[in-house]
Amino acid sequence: MLPQMNEKFDAFIAPARKHRGGLLFFGAVLFLLLAYTEITFGFVALFSIALSVAQNIALAEAMGTVSAHIAAPETPAAMIGVLLSFVAMLAAVWLTVGLFRGQPITALLGRNGVLRNFLLACAIVAPLQAIAFTLALSGGETVPNLPLSEWLLWMLPALPLLLIQVSAEELVFRGYLLQEFATRFQNRWIWLVLPSIIFGSLHFDPARFGSNSVLIVAATTLFGVIAADVTVRTGNLGAAIGLHLMNNFLAMMLVSMDGTLNGLSLFVTRIHVSDHEAVRQLLLIDIAALLVIYACYLLVMRWQERR
Repeated sequence: MLPQMNEKFDAFIAPARKHRGGLLFFGAVLFLLLAYTEITFGFVALFSIALSVAQNIALAEAMGTVSAHIAAPETPAAMIGVLLSFVAMLAAVWLTVGLFRGQPITALLGRNGVLRNFLLACAIVAPLQAIAFTLALSGGETVPNLPLSEWLLWMLPALPLLLIQVSAEELVFRGYLLQEFATRFQNRWIWLVLPSIIFGSLHFDPARFGSNSVLIVAATTLFGVIAADVTVRTGNLGAAIGLHLMNNFLAMMLVSMDGTLNGLSLFVTRIHVSDHEAVRQLLLIDIAALLVIYACYLLVMRWQERR
């Protein structure tokens, strides 16, 4: 059942109530999109200039190479570039909140217990994902992707960047958009689900996932709803960021689907993303696992409330 409006969530969305003008909101969203696009292009340009100088090649060729690596990050360096691009999203939402609300970006995080909820979510998910990781390895469904020693070295920059990536997405979708929609609509189906649908739709990738693209959107939308749900229940983004971090760590750093974002993954699946039928089965298993994780989180929360 979707959570009801409560005192914690009411305090969470309070910063958005001071700036409820419709045109102001649309202007802010447009600015957010433009800022993200421009800052991302700036990162690509900087990487391209550095590559052009380092390899003594034309800038246009360097930009093509950088763009290709970001689109299909099959190496650790390329995946680091992808994760770095989310600094642009973080900067864009920071600028948007500062310019259009006159507030710090922490206004999107919520108060009281952000770190506690983050750590609790990580602690709940970690053993479940350890089981899933062990089953994947013992079932012979994976093959090594990176040597362990190399993988450990790459984790030094990758883990902080992964935290930036998931935090940026949560600040935009479960922070800014959720706050803005919740102050404008009383119907929880709108303010809880609509930002999640937007989040899921941005993962639509028919070039990579083919006939499974809609299922990918459904799975990411479901994750968005769950992340929004725990945000409403806790009144801050701590749990949502923790769930997102652990989910992406497993999918991007431990066991990735072959042909996706697997440049930093320790293992990859034997199944390639182009095997649509097999991938569909994996996605359905992932959705079921996500629901189990969500149920476990709710049980722990209920147990804590009764203590």
